[in-house]
Amino acid sequence: MRIGVMSDTHGNLALMQRAANRMIDDFAVEVIVHLGDDCSDAREMDARGVRLVSVPGMYESAWADGSVPHRVVEEFGGFRFLISHTPTKDGHDFPGDINPNLASSKYSCDVLLHGHTHRYRAVELEDGLIVINPGHMKSEEDRGAPASFAIIDAMSPDLKVLFYDMAGNLIDAANFVRGGSR
Repeated sequence: MRIGVMSDTHGNLALMQRAANRMIDDFAVEVIVHLGDDCSDAREMDARGVRLVSVPGMYESAWADGSVPHRVVEEFGGFRFLISHTPTKDGHDFPGDINPNLASSKYSCDVLLHGHTHRYRAVELEDGLIVINPGHMKSEEDRGAPASFAIIDAMSPDLKVLFYDMAGNLIDAANFVRGGSR
């Protein structure tokens, strides 16, 4: 299964839509995941029939709305994904919110998708949890990092992560196999 992942659009609808178009046209994603800041942006996206999953960022009004889940668990390509704006538990969380620190041990997740830091990365933790941040879509550059998004090919036991800039250039990649990186 091919998944497009973006985060931290912060109202930049034009950049978000460019990324969504590239995900759909160039990579034929089956789902787009928006990791917040701002999930209201995701509602403005023309996903052209592609499934869209989004969560709020902690500084947007949706986070304060108790009816909007801060984190969700989804299965894609045989992997369980925890989808969160933050990589860890946050002081803005509600009691009962899923704790990203327990993604693997309590929620049996294989992958944690998060935003918030505006820096792309893909790492495997000691407990086997794969942690992926697609970067940001706030502007062409923010916090010294270019706008970027991730394309994930998930077909258990293999998970391939490709990071792209807005020109469509591959800027980094990582390959994981359930039970260890390769």
